[in-house]
Amino acid sequence: MQNKSFSNLKPSKKLSAMSTVIYKRFILKMGLLTLFILVACASLFSTILAKFYFVAFPYQLLLIATVTTIGHFWIIKASEESSQKFTTAFMASVTMKLLIYIFFMLIYLWFDHSQVYSFLLNFFSLYLIYTIFEVFEVLNFIKKNQKTALKD
Repeated sequence: MQNKSFSNLKPSKKLSAMSTVIYKRFILKMGLLTLFILVACASLFSTILAKFYFVAFPYQLLLIATVTTIGHFWIIKASEESSQKFTTAFMASVTMKLLIYIFFMLIYLWFDHSQVYSFLLNFFSLYLIYTIFEVFEVLNFIKKNQKTALKD
């Protein structure tokens, strides 16, 4: 019986060739998710939630989408080398994201605290959406990579 745990996540020759495809798919999915969020929020902010719109919303969306994409690429790249590097990269990615996000929130709220609740609620909603999306994508990658490693 073969062990199907995460420890079977080993680098394979196919993975390096696949990583370009994986990156492109992730960017496409990330772009579609971001576009959907942008359209949905633009619709809501121009109608029902007009009084809750704040100037930094597009920057929030851009920041979270960009940082999530960079973190995801970093995690995938590390997983090509070993499961230990994957774990380290994942934890470092989460830590760096949180520090970047806290820094962004503090800077913005230092200069504009007129709509603190709107800003924070929107920020944490975007953070939650993008984090769920990234975790889902990483889990799919691990499953596919384990299947590839078991075949070799």
